[in-house]
Amino acid sequence: FDKKLFTMKKLFIILVSLLVTASVYSQTYKVNTFYAELGGYVIKTDGTHGVVVAMQDQGAANWWNAKVAVNDTRSYYVNGANFNDWRLPTKDELKLIFLQEESIGSFSKNAGFRDNLYWTSTEGDNDLVWVQGSKGDGYEGQLYSPKNLAMNSVRGVRNF
Repeated sequence: FDKKLFTMKKLFIILVSLLVTASVYSQTYKVNTFYAELGGYVIKTDGTHGVVVAMQDQGAANWWNAKVAVNDTRSYYVNGANFNDWRLPTKDELKLIFLQEESIGSFSKNAGFRDNLYWTSTEGDNDLVWVQGSKGDGYEGQLYSPKNLAMNSVRGVRNF
């Protein structure tokens, strides 16, 4: 048993671990940018942590089913499917998403059937939830929608 060699190997492993840790935590992220390793498009960040939005919708559903659909990784592109912590955006997060709508893209258009609205997790009174319309549709802005309305779209967000 060579004690000196063992000590050098141990020191080497510690050094490599520190370098790997430093490189992982040195990544900085910018708003309005797609990051495959995060599974989507950054809508809010302090540089190292923030919120990312999925690159496509997860379908249309009533509010209760939207909360289930947002967690179905089969409805995400390859990068987004690597995560299981997707959720509905808050009212404020959805506003940020639509401020960056043209850069993010891939928002549903319901073939002229009606204005396309997106669910938030922000509940109102009397079985209502905040939703928001997209710029490309007839209604832009936030309003209340009944939770049982089955035609609103679902777009997941996750913290990083």
